[in-house]
Amino acid sequence: MSEQSQNRILFDRACALLAILTAAAYGYGIRIWLLAGTAAGVSLLTEWTCLYLRRKHFTRQHLDAGLSGIILMMLMPPTVSFSLLIMSCIFAIIIGRQLFGGKENPVIHPAAAGYCFAVLCQRGEMMQFPKEFGSLPLSGLAAEQLCDGVSTVWNRGGGLSGYLTDWLIGLPNQPVGTGSVVLLAVAALVLVCRRSASGWVVLPAVSFAMFCSVLFGRFQHPAAQMIGCCLTNQMLFAVLFLHADPDYAPPQLAGSLYGIILAGTVIVLTRMLRVTDAPVTAAVILSPAAIALRELMQLAEPVSEEKGGGDRNAEKHPGSTAALP
Repeated sequence: MSEQSQNRILFDRACALLAILTAAAYGYGIRIWLLAGTAAGVSLLTEWTCLYLRRKHFTRQHLDAGLSGIILMMLMPPTVSFSLLIMSCIFAIIIGRQLFGGKENPVIHPAAAGYCFAVLCQRGEMMQFPKEFGSLPLSGLAAEQLCDGVSTVWNRGGGLSGYLTDWLIGLPNQPVGTGSVVLLAVAALVLVCRRSASGWVVLPAVSFAMFCSVLFGRFQHPAAQMIGCCLTNQMLFAVLFLHADPDYAPPQLAGSLYGIILAGTVIVLTRMLRVTDAPVTAAVILSPAAIALRELMQLAEPVSEEKGGGDRNAEKHPGSTAALP
């Protein structure tokens, strides 16, 4: 991938995250901006420190470490503590990124690794959300002011609570980045059209997951089932910013196969095993499959080029053996 393409992707994804952050800050106040600034700053500082110790230069291409920190923050509740966020960002960059060779060798998305670390450390804190929108104090909320998230209720078979318009515009008891399915759908459309997110992964994954959700719902209220599938468990956000990241997504038909595998895994984990936020966890579980599919596509490309090169040589040198029948 050229440097110009990487800069464009970085800019597009930053703009999409900024739009979602603005919507979250409108609902929860300045605490959202402080969390995002902390996540980006800690992630960039950790990236710079690791590169310095490895005697490598920090360049513009490494700024995506800051985006990874913001994505991680948006996977968390708006009431997450600053200490847990900071530890998770450090873990995400060191273990999820630098341990495997840094940006040059993408294996596990850092935000997914940091999220799994946060859940293992403080599962209770990660699964509790505000009951309603409103400006949050910098210290967070007391436990009695929190409730289970929409995803937990959805996985237990409770269905949708509230009006359908609430789900379209935004619900309070959700992670920072997954409030409004309309905003996420617009972001997905823009990123896919500009090739800043892999449409080969997004479309099969989301379509197959929505179909399975309607099937599990026995075709009752299909619109509500499809919206719930996209919004709960951070499905659409995780597919868009974790699995469809051009650095990690398998290309072309391999991406479509990966998307279907992802959707099937998520349906099994959420609908059968009641695992909350399974799409985020699946970014870690399915990373070997993504790597294998990427390498498979890379092995297939030289073969086609060699065949094309042989034909071109035959045209240039009709007297050579390559031109013989």
